[in-house]
Amino acid sequence: MSLLTLVQKAAVRVGVARPSAVIAATDAGTLQLLEFAQEEGDQLARFGDWRVLRKEKTFTTVAAETQTDTPIPTDLGAFIDQTFWNRSRRERIYGPVDSETWQKWKATTTFPITDTFCLRGTSWLMAPTPVAGQTIAYEYRSKNWCQSSGGTGQEAWAADTDTGVLSERLMLMGLVWRYKQAKTLDWEADYEKYLLEVNQALATDQPRKILSMGGERMAYGFTTPDGSWNL
Repeated sequence: MSLLTLVQKAAVRVGVARPSAVIAATDAGTLQLLEFAQEEGDQLARFGDWRVLRKEKTFTTVAAETQTDTPIPTDLGAFIDQTFWNRSRRERIYGPVDSETWQKWKATTTFPITDTFCLRGTSWLMAPTPVAGQTIAYEYRSKNWCQSSGGTGQEAWAADTDTGVLSERLMLMGLVWRYKQAKTLDWEADYEKYLLEVNQALATDQPRKILSMGGERMAYGFTTPDGSWNL
């Protein structure tokens, strides 16, 4: 569903004239619908951990504290915790540490012996200083919840032919209740239905890990029985 189609469908539901264009529109009603469509995309993307927005980032280390091989993607919305690994060494990377801890390390010259990172602005800092050529990988959530007709990711509507990456049905429902709320119409029922649908969509968006309440510890196909083992 394109931006134009999305706004036209919302217009029908709220009982206003269907616009023939959105981005180039000059009337206040259509411009308001455009603003609500933007707000809906921004907030729906941050509502939960949508699988379609998950991406993987890899970069190659340089032999310096500050990594310069574009370690932070331009479409970064949020990092996904516990996904940071040094693939070359097959070891977890710890962090991010806070600024207080990092500055304490710098002042005392006491750094961890395992790979740890700190974020400062658009810079990715690592300690201890890695050797060059190692592969670092992690996952993150993209902020690009819509895309051009050619498939280029975007964080904002730019053309009538743009399409949403997230559920078009949810975006339509969100656009409707936002418009009604702004116009002081009866919006609460639409919002409750929207919220229910969003939560249901998130619950079924991806498989969930099985949590064992028994004595056995199961992880990724391997079972470790209880007991004392000689290693």
